Amino acid sequence: MKPSHLLLFLAAGLAAAGSASANDWPGWRGPNGDGTLPDDARYPTEWSASKNIRWRAELPAPGNSSPIVSGDRVFLTVGENGGRLRSLLCFDAKSGKQLWKKTVDYGKEDVTHKTNPYCAASPVTDGKLVYAWFGNAGLHACDFNGEEAWSRDLGGGYAHIWGPNAASPVLLGGGLLLHAGPGMEAKLFALEAGTGKTIWEEDLPDAESAKVGDFKGSWATPLVIDNGGRTEMLLGLPGRLTSFDPKTGKELWRAAGLGDLCYTNVLTGNGRAVYLCGYGGPGMAVKLPGPKEMGDLTKSIALWTDPPKGKNQNPQRIGSGLIVGDHLFLLNEPGIAECVEVETGRSLWKEKLSGKSWSSLNRVGGKLYVNDQRGTTFVFEPDAAGLKLVATNEVDPGQHTNASLAFAGGTIFLRTDAFLYAIE
Repeated sequence: MKPSHLLLFLAAGLAAAGSASANDWPGWRGPNGDGTLPDDARYPTEWSASKNIRWRAELPAPGNSSPIVSGDRVFLTVGENGGRLRSLLCFDAKSGKQLWKKTVDYGKEDVTHKTNPYCAASPVTDGKLVYAWFGNAGLHACDFNGEEAWSRDLGGGYAHIWGPNAASPVLLGGGLLLHAGPGMEAKLFALEAGTGKTIWEEDLPDAESAKVGDFKGSWATPLVIDNGGRTEMLLGLPGRLTSFDPKTGKELWRAAGLGDLCYTNVLTGNGRAVYLCGYGGPGMAVKLPGPKEMGDLTKSIALWTDPPKGKNQNPQRIGSGLIVGDHLFLLNEPGIAECVEVETGRSLWKEKLSGKSWSSLNRVGGKLYVNDQRGTTFVFEPDAAGLKLVATNEVDPGQHTNASLAFAGGTIFLRTDAFLYAIE
């Protein structure tokens, strides 16, 4: 197939990306990659270990990836035996029965950190195939019966002291977008979803580190948006917020002001974009540029930049927040919920909500859902006047999770290190 024809796989853009069933949660942060479902979506707000749990399935190993759902199937990734075995699991959404397990025998133990087990990237599905990114162990596509459709080796040099390969693949039209890294290699890929054939590949030299132990890198999943008719792929990278053309991989624009460690997703709303770095690093907000603006737009689109204030003066940010109207809501890693005015960066309120949390917020049925590392889920209103807590929902004692919730068909799916829960 000629390159010009390959580009057509991405040209369909957001129309195809939003074509999943309304009852599916097909990838990281849901149908649109932004953690939202409509305000009329109906999901439970209260549960406990003995209330509203449809089923609980045991998992073979811990993991930070989140579940995805398509039709009557739930998919999840897990690494076992020190990452030598990396698997895609499939469960029946109604019963919790494990239907199949597809394992890649990688046979090696990569560098990582105990807080970031192998297979940290969530899978993604187009309803026909499901795609799992295992980093140095490759990118793999299976059908819904667990049979391999294709696999690709996308390089074996991804290594970071905190573990690479947490960015989840993203579907766009008939293409699959992937942010590979961080470490001494950092790249962007676009592949043909049906075959795995490369559409384009782009190196990210400014995001690479000199050695495995460098405190530098991005674990962020790209966010695809329609910006005034121009389809863009937004990504937080060391030092800069960047927009890429998903059809070619070429940079469209950038804005400087980020730190060296980027864990969260880009957040957008009302023509603005926000990025919050981790490890005490800065946050920043910009006005999204016009569809013909390109290049270094740092000065022309900046709204505010929150510089580092010294070690641990900015909170650790790992999970991603949400923009609702003119306000940003998030739960920082220390467990402090916060509301920020997007236009100015001014903090409107802060409340200690939980223990530590790595999980991202979801807005479903007009309410915000987020869980802490104990698996306790907090439901609250997106209110700029103050924290309005609706419910605090615990599961079995002794749980630990760094995953985020999935919502599909009226059921909430929660992954802990030990179990996958279906909550109804």
